[in-house]
Amino acid sequence: MTRRRLLLLLGFVSALVPAHAAGGSGEPRALLEAMQRAFGRVETYTARFVRQEVVEGELRPREEALLKWQRPGRIYLRWLSGPHRGREIIYVPGREDGRMLVREPGFLTGLATFALVPDSPRVLRESRHPVTDVGLGRLIELIVANARRAAAAGELTLRDHGEAPGPAGPERRLEALLPRDPGRGYYSYRLELAVSVESSLPVRARVYDWDDRLVGDYAYLELRLNPPLGQRDFDPANPEYAFPAWTLRW
Repeated sequence: MTRRRLLLLLGFVSALVPAHAAGGSGEPRALLEAMQRAFGRVETYTARFVRQEVVEGELRPREEALLKWQRPGRIYLRWLSGPHRGREIIYVPGREDGRMLVREPGFLTGLATFALVPDSPRVLRESRHPVTDVGLGRLIELIVANARRAAAAGELTLRDHGEAPGPAGPERRLEALLPRDPGRGYYSYRLELAVSVESSLPVRARVYDWDDRLVGDYAYLELRLNPPLGQRDFDPANPEYAFPAWTLRW
């Protein structure tokens, strides 16, 4: 093992376990801080976002979408596969009274753009998360919040499975286990994470519920950091998009 890899491993352990268990001050909390620093340098990115989830007890089909993201949280999605192929979504903080704009494929549904509240029951029938949760930033926030809380309570078990080849290069494979009690308020019982060695960003997360069943699989493939995105990329009037001019607010 190279010195660099050893330091990364030791830093990660100190980041996710209580200071006394790490055998020192616990500083710096290397990997969590590395993730946050790496994402702090990202103003825009694009990716092929892949997800498969269990919603209301049923495994939904695998979906792939083109994702564009720009600070402070602008999102564009276009479904490339799955039952909603052709769907487009734009969400821009502060616009449309907090609603997202949705264009559905199909003869009748394609006549209008739908303005929907991101976390409405209608939307969450199809997903475990609102569109505002999509993206690397929210994933990192979730990891950091759960890891720090669990580490402080002595309730985190971490397994480092080392490096392995990934779609875009070497990845660090990690596994975190939290108390098997939903009443503790953690996001899940078990999380499998793949972190890009090159970018220090998480590129895949597999989430297991309290019965250790896989309920969410999320990946960010073909990730491009800081491409030149602008207002047009998050404008429904972009001629490359297919949002109808007529908007229905639900």
